[in-house]
Amino acid sequence: MANKVLTIYISSDAIRVAEMQKNNKQVILSNASEITTPAGCFNDGYLLDVTSAAEAVRQAIFGRGFSAKDVFFTISSKKIASKEVEVNYFKDTKKLGNILQANSGEYFPMSNSGDYVFAYSILEDYMTEEGRKYRVSAVAAPTDLIRGYYELADELKLNVKNIDYFGNSVIQLLSMQMTPGRTDLVIQIEKDVTYVNVMRGSVLVLQRSVNYGKNAVTNALMDVKKISEKDAKTLLSNETLLDQHVTADEYASAVQYLVNGIGRAVEYHRQKNPGELLQGIKIFGEGSSIAGIEKILQRELGAQVEHFETLSGVVIRGQASLTAEEVLRYLPNIGCVIDPMSLMIKSGKKDSSIGSADLIKALRIILALAAIFSITFCVITYIQHDKAVKERDRIKAEIEKIKDIEEIANEYDRAMKEYDLMVAFEKTTHNDNEYVLQFIEDMEKLLPVETRVNKIECINGDWKMDVETGWHDYNKNEVADVIVQLGGLEYLKDLRIESVEEEYKYLILTGLDDDGNYVYATKPKEKDDDPLEYVEADKMDENEEDTYGDMPVITKVKSKYEFKCHIGFPEEVEEEAAASEEGGAAE
Repeated sequence: MANKVLTIYISSDAIRVAEMQKNNKQVILSNASEITTPAGCFNDGYLLDVTSAAEAVRQAIFGRGFSAKDVFFTISSKKIASKEVEVNYFKDTKKLGNILQANSGEYFPMSNSGDYVFAYSILEDYMTEEGRKYRVSAVAAPTDLIRGYYELADELKLNVKNIDYFGNSVIQLLSMQMTPGRTDLVIQIEKDVTYVNVMRGSVLVLQRSVNYGKNAVTNALMDVKKISEKDAKTLLSNETLLDQHVTADEYASAVQYLVNGIGRAVEYHRQKNPGELLQGIKIFGEGSSIAGIEKILQRELGAQVEHFETLSGVVIRGQASLTAEEVLRYLPNIGCVIDPMSLMIKSGKKDSSIGSADLIKALRIILALAAIFSITFCVITYIQHDKAVKERDRIKAEIEKIKDIEEIANEYDRAMKEYDLMVAFEKTTHNDNEYVLQFIEDMEKLLPVETRVNKIECINGDWKMDVETGWHDYNKNEVADVIVQLGGLEYLKDLRIESVEEEYKYLILTGLDDDGNYVYATKPKEKDDDPLEYVEADKMDENEEDTYGDMPVITKVKSKYEFKCHIGFPEEVEEEAAASEEGGAAE
């Protein structure tokens, strides 16, 4: 690519335009400009107002020395589906594209493949036991989404050279930055999304997106500290202020969804590639400036965290007076010229030229028919015109009825984001210790009055208790009664007795008192303040044997036992929670 080209990347908050050329293994960036995305012209990759977007691009490049007429676009959208697939090796990679498109229904659930544009990028060429294979990143983008960028190029009088997928653009540039022989985690934190990439040298091993970015952390800190958005952004941009005004627990709460999302992607990589350890972590993007993010990522993921300082293979010249930090904001612009996926719409136009003899013959026939059917033609034309006018008026009326559909759709997207955030938060609020108070109250009701609990241990719902009963009749199994009653608690599981010790004593029954209670023999008092003690039959002297020898002997027992159990949500609650979680994932 010897000639200069424009590269344009449009997001919800900014339009970035860069002018560059690719020579051998270098990308030379000679000009760059950025402008705020006009309100209402862009939504999740779609250009809703092409005219406003074109005017914004003109303002960004006007008077700044841009001269290229060929344009590359990079597109980021949740509507673009991506899938990593394994296919057999083909020497002619053109066949690979045809095979992927023919089997697109297996990779992407869609009703009509004709409404999508397909593209692919070869990630790796490797050998398996079954033979040589390709590991391929395949994407499918809605045709109407792609068509909007062709319309933008027409408005700007530019020639579309290529259209690339955001994920591929960034990976192509990252592959030039990585060290051979190392496996690194590369995290791109943007405002509303974070991309997690595992790179083995220049080869992409894994790519995942997390629906949390810098904005989610800002909003979470606002909620935790009850402060304004401006104050939250100020704290997150200055680590000294952050340490002075935000506790470690408050900070962990603010970044937990972002860090947990990154952690899940890393855990998936570890399970899929158990022998491939991460040797380092590199972060970039607008969210990489969040104060303290390096420390918490290093603590949670267990590897050194570094920022990208410079870009290998990228040369800044001419009017592109960008700082190293500013250049990182143009990664999708730079990466799309390296090896784009080519999300291009095929025109499908056929050669419509005809020979001069055929043209003369056709003209003679048309003139002859025109003489015969001129009146009929006029009538038909009038009817068609009238029908077209009515149809136009009908369509305008329909559009007027649904003009608020965009506002409804935006409100729906906002509500779904809030819902997803609340569901994720709600899941973190449950643990089995929630039944601690309920279990203690139930124990107070079920345990006999004289029973004493000597020791309690409880860790996340796992209970261990040392219990001592009072003295009771030998023929009454108080331990079994308690276990039976505890077993009826719906939230109690895995109840088991670890050990039982019993102590016995024998009492002399002398009769009943006026209230019908048993009266046991006692030793004679030596002093008025001596306490009364039960006489134990095996320790009676001869006089006492004469006095009490014929009276009934009652056996009393006291038990000491240890039991373990687990308290938690009843099974039906757990099943409902699991069904709800599966339903949310399916949506």
